[in-house]
Parts: sequence; structure tokens; C-alpha cells
Amino acid sequence: MIPIQQILVRCTEEQLESILSSCQTIMSHMEFVTNHTSLELAKDNEQYWKIYGLNCLAFSELAKRAQGKSTRNPNPITE
Repeated sequence: MIPIQQILVRCTEEQLESILSSCQTIMSHMEFVTNHTSLELAKDNEQYWKIYGLNCLAFSELAKRAQGKSTRNPNPITE
């Protein structure tokens, strides 16, 4: 399995921002549909944590790039 970090490092900044936006939208919809707060969902819902984790990883990659600690790797993943 390919680690998500290897995928995110190949994304453009626009793609990373889209991932962030999508994660936040999904998490908000989960709160609305279940009528639970984010804290309640985080306590019991594994899928919520997976989306939250993806959100954090995408944000971290964007932050690294903004600080000059990372650059996009345009090379395809080979395994």
C-alpha cells in the first residue's frame, strides 16, 4: 500500500487546498447528519478520524511548503 504522504507530496498546492476543503465539508456534513458535535463524532466514529487525519496531513504538507521545508515531487510513484 502506498502511504498517503507519498501521494500528498505529489499534489499541487491547489489540490492540497481542495483536499482540505473537502475534508472540512465532509466533517461538517457528518456533524449535521448525525446531529452530533465534532467532539462526539471524534469519540466514537473511526471514519471521522480518518478524514480528520487526511485533513491534518494535507495541512501539514501545505505548511511545510509555505515554510520552504518541502517541495512538490512531480515524479510518479513506482513500486
